[in-house]
Amino acid sequence: MANATEQLGAVQQVYARALIELAQESGTIDEVADEVQQVRTLLSQEPALDALLSSRVLSISERAQSIDTIFKGCVSDLVLRFLQVVNAKNRIDVLGGILRSFEQHLDELRGIVEVDAFVAHRLPDDPAAQVSKHIGDALGKTVVLHQCVDPNLIGGLKIRVGDQLIDGSVATQLGIIKEQLIAAGRQSAREAARAL
Repeated sequence: MANATEQLGAVQQVYARALIELAQESGTIDEVADEVQQVRTLLSQEPALDALLSSRVLSISERAQSIDTIFKGCVSDLVLRFLQVVNAKNRIDVLGGILRSFEQHLDELRGIVEVDAFVAHRLPDDPAAQVSKHIGDALGKTVVLHQCVDPNLIGGLKIRVGDQLIDGSVATQLGIIKEQLIAAGRQSAREAARAL
């Protein structure tokens, strides 16, 4: 099952990179990025449309007509052709993942990284901006900070960048101190026992 998921992710990335390359070659990367975001928003706000495009009940040619009807004149010819290719290859059911992958790859190209900050209480704008700046300086990238309130945190914060979690929460720091004190106590007890 994991293998099928990995293959699906790889397919989505191939299509996303192809769209980025086409947009770069045509000098329309910003326009295409805006249109990708608009299509993603439309699909998330209109689940019936997403279901229609993903439907296996419709033939590829019927879906192609639907894509033309919905998107022609609303997106550039490049994006419209891209949607038609994805449909023709019978991958329209993973369009959402392709568009997400496109945005992730574009962020990488632009030096932008999304970071989740888990906090006990929402940070005001100035401290959040400072946290974002410090993380950005450490990574050498521009950070888009998403605050996730976790009422179980006593204080401090946890930061997730991609699949890496950096835990600076008070509970974790107290746990580390506790372990250090226990280890120091054991060491002292061993030394005292040896001295006897």
